[in-house]
Amino acid sequence: MASTDWISELPDSMLHHIMSFMKARAAVRTCVLSKRWRRLWASLQRLHFDFAELEIIQKLCWNRKELVRIYSEFISRMLQERESIDVHTFDVQNFYKFPDADDEREWEWISYAVNHKARVIHFATIYEWGNLPQSIYTCSSLEELHVFVEDPYPMIHPSSVSLPRLRSLDLSCVDHHFLKLILVQCPALESLDLAYCSGIDLRGIPFQKLRKLTVSCCTVLSAAGKLSLPSLESFYFEGSMSTLRDMGIESMPSLTYAYAYFYEEVYEETDASFNNDNSKILNALTNASKLEFYGFEAADLLHKDLQKCPTFFNLAELSINGCATCHSDMIARMLESSPYLQKLTISHNESHKVLHGERTAIKGVFLKSMYLDTIEIKVWRDYSTLKPLIEELADSLEGRSKLFKIILIIHKYADGPIIDEDFNTLCSSLAQQNPQIKLSYKLIT
Repeated sequence: MASTDWISELPDSMLHHIMSFMKARAAVRTCVLSKRWRRLWASLQRLHFDFAELEIIQKLCWNRKELVRIYSEFISRMLQERESIDVHTFDVQNFYKFPDADDEREWEWISYAVNHKARVIHFATIYEWGNLPQSIYTCSSLEELHVFVEDPYPMIHPSSVSLPRLRSLDLSCVDHHFLKLILVQCPALESLDLAYCSGIDLRGIPFQKLRKLTVSCCTVLSAAGKLSLPSLESFYFEGSMSTLRDMGIESMPSLTYAYAYFYEEVYEETDASFNNDNSKILNALTNASKLEFYGFEAADLLHKDLQKCPTFFNLAELSINGCATCHSDMIARMLESSPYLQKLTISHNESHKVLHGERTAIKGVFLKSMYLDTIEIKVWRDYSTLKPLIEELADSLEGRSKLFKIILIIHKYADGPIIDEDFNTLCSSLAQQNPQIKLSYKLIT
C-alpha cells in the first residue's frame, strides 16, 4: 500500500505558516521535495536570514570571505526570484559576526523590504546609519523596526519622517536629535527599546499609547520638565540611578511591571548628587504590581528613600538582587509600605549575612504581613551557608498561622553539594517546630 503525502496536501497558506518558522536557506531547500514544493518558497512573506548558519559551514570552507559572498548573493538572488508580493517580515541576523560582509548589500536588502511594504524589519547589525535608505523613514506599512548599528558615526539624520503605523521601535547608538525626529512622527508607538544612546531626552514627546519602555546603557540630558507615560505597563531600565532620576518620569499610572538594574556610582561628598533625593524614582513606581531591583545602589535607594514614598498598594511581588547586604530594617520598611505583598525574592551572597540588624523589627512586620506567603532565596554561591538565614527566617515567622513557603532557587554553578543530609535534617526540624513553614528548593540549570 502506497503511503500518502498528507503534508503536501495541505493548502498553501498552511504550508507557508509552517515554513515561516524556518530560516530562508532551509525554506528554499524544500524545492527539491516534489513539484508541489518547487515554488512554495517564492511566495513566502516571512523571510528570515541568519549569517550564524555560516559558522557551521565554515568548518568545511577555508575561504571565509568567499563563504560570506556566496551567502549574500544567495539572499539577493532569492529576493530577485520571489513572486511579486508584499513582505510581512524581513529579518537579517548576525550580519556582523563576519567582518568580511559587504555592507553595501544592506541598502539593497532593506530597500527591497520597504518597496514590498514590509510590516516588520529586523536588521542586526547594520554597519552605519548611512546604509539605511531614506525610504525606511516614510514606509507607511511599517509596524515594527529593530535596528542595531555597529558604528554610530557619522550620524545621518532623516530628511523627513512619517511612520503612522509603527508600533514597536528598537534603536541603538542614536543621539537626541535623531530620536526626536523619529518619535514625534510615530503616533501609534506602543513599544520603545533604546540602547547605548547618548544625550537623549524623552520629555515633551506625546507617548499616549506607549505600553513598554526599555532604556539600557544610555545617557540622558538633564533638563527641566516632566516625562508623562500614562499608558506604560512595562518599564525596563539599566544604568545609573542619576540617569533614571534625570529622565524626569513624573508618573506611570498604568504600570504593572518594572525592572531596574542600577550601576554603582562613585560620588565625592561635595558632589550635588551625593545626597540627592531619589524618592521621585520610587514615587514613579508605586503603581506596579511586580518590582525587580538589581545592583548595590538598589539597597541604598530602598533604605534611604522608601520612607518618603507613598504606599505600594498594588505591589504583589518584590525582588531584590545583587545587593551586598539586605538589611532587615530595609526589608521591614518595604513590607510596611506594601501591605498586599505576596512574594519576596532576595539573593544570597555567602560573604555577607543577608538579614541583619534588629531581629524584632522584621519579625513584627512578618506577623503583620497577612498576604505574604512566599520568600524565594536565590543562591549564587555556597548554599550551605544558608542555614543561619533559614533559621532566622523561621524564627521571624514563628506565630503565623498561615502556611508560609521558603523556596531556595539553587543555580547549577552554586558551590557545594546540592542537597545533603544537613539540609534534609533542617527540613525535618522545621516541619516539627514550625508546621506552618514549608521549605523546598528549585534547581536552575
